[in-house]
Amino acid sequence: MPPRFGVRLLSLALVFFAWVVPAKASSVLEPQNRVHVGVSYVDAPSPFGITGGFDSRLTRIIAMDIGGFASVAPMARGIAAEDLEYSSYFELRHGVYLMPGIRIPHPQPRTWAFDFFIRAGGGAVWFANTDPTHPGFEHSNYVVSPGPAAMAGGDAQVRFGSLGLRLSGKAVGFGASRDALAESWFLVRSQWAAEGFFQW
Repeated sequence: MPPRFGVRLLSLALVFFAWVVPAKASSVLEPQNRVHVGVSYVDAPSPFGITGGFDSRLTRIIAMDIGGFASVAPMARGIAAEDLEYSSYFELRHGVYLMPGIRIPHPQPRTWAFDFFIRAGGGAVWFANTDPTHPGFEHSNYVVSPGPAAMAGGDAQVRFGSLGLRLSGKAVGFGASRDALAESWFLVRSQWAAEGFFQW
């Protein structure tokens, strides 16, 4: 290989390297990790509880949210009337979830930021049978049953600096059964949350 050709090849390589590296560096996303904690509301006789999780950006439009919610108030007695189906006795209590989300792109203001995410995923839930005649249910004591769940929903976030407010809602689908008569249902309950978050 002639020396002049080698010098030209090296020069082209250096130019390419100097052009590509800054371009790739500028395309690297800044991390957006959020810890969120707040209060939750479920479609149940004792609706209020606590919730929290960790949300992290994977790409410009995809983020992953990992979290859970728990109903901490004692449960009231069964509220399903006699003319309603037995499935009305099953109430959502607690849950953990893994929900990727798609960010809806939009222009951002200069002094604050806001985002909207559409999410779908799954996890596990714990639900209770509030039938007063159900074994294990007496006054505020109850037995919860675990099960897999599918979830879909969304959240809206408003941020000033590192602190912000997050409002979210989910439709939670899970299966429940009545052992005595071998009856089963697929149920959908709602879960809502208002949380504060810290982003870094």
